[in-house]
Amino acid sequence: MSNLARKSLLSMLSTRTYLQNCGPSVLASFHKRVLSKRTFASVSKFPRQFGSIQQRWLHQKNVSQESFNNLSKYLESEIGAEMEDGIENVDNLLEGWTKNCEGVKVVLSKKVGKETVRVSLSISGALEGYEGPDDEDIETDAPLLCKPPFEVEIEKPSGSTLAIRCMINDDMVEDPEDVSDIFEILNVTMHNGKPGETTYVCESENMDQEMYEGLLDVLEERGIDKMFTQNLVEFCTKYEKKEYVEFLTSMKKFADE
Repeated sequence: MSNLARKSLLSMLSTRTYLQNCGPSVLASFHKRVLSKRTFASVSKFPRQFGSIQQRWLHQKNVSQESFNNLSKYLESEIGAEMEDGIENVDNLLEGWTKNCEGVKVVLSKKVGKETVRVSLSISGALEGYEGPDDEDIETDAPLLCKPPFEVEIEKPSGSTLAIRCMINDDMVEDPEDVSDIFEILNVTMHNGKPGETTYVCESENMDQEMYEGLLDVLEERGIDKMFTQNLVEFCTKYEKKEYVEFLTSMKKFADE
């Protein structure tokens, strides 16, 4: 036992022995003094503790609301800036294709003979253009284009499907001489309905040049050509703007709540 523990124990025993040898009046007086001191100490500290917590809570509440107010003002100005040119209708774009848009996901489909051709893509994270303050060469007024990667699925009546994953070139030229000037093939798979983890993926970098050009011809014959890709970028850019404005509106509603 340490010296400090021994001293505490001896002090407690001495106090207990003293009280046992005293009369009831001394014992009652001791309890009254100790209990009164303990209760007073607790009550006297409580208002200060409660006041401190209350002040912190009010401060945090005001700070939280102030930040949301500032965010709401910015969102209002951003929505106004985006709405200056209005939200263009995208229904008249990509004629001949059935469009199924659900949030950021877009699926285009059409029949080509006995085949079903589908183009699937997501506009999320596909906006390109100004890349930040470190990009000194690009003009900040350059238009932001939405150029998502897309997958073309050609399905035969048997259900056998050829899936070709494509990517639009960053330096897409306005008047391309060849389809390869506007997009490139990333990889190709074969599946029956849906590819799985065991599905073989043929990367374009491992393809023979004749096979690569043959796949481009297959796409071009089914309408995945230069004009389609340019219209796809226009469609995705306008559709992304609509989704962006809806996103800003939802966030402002949240900040104002």
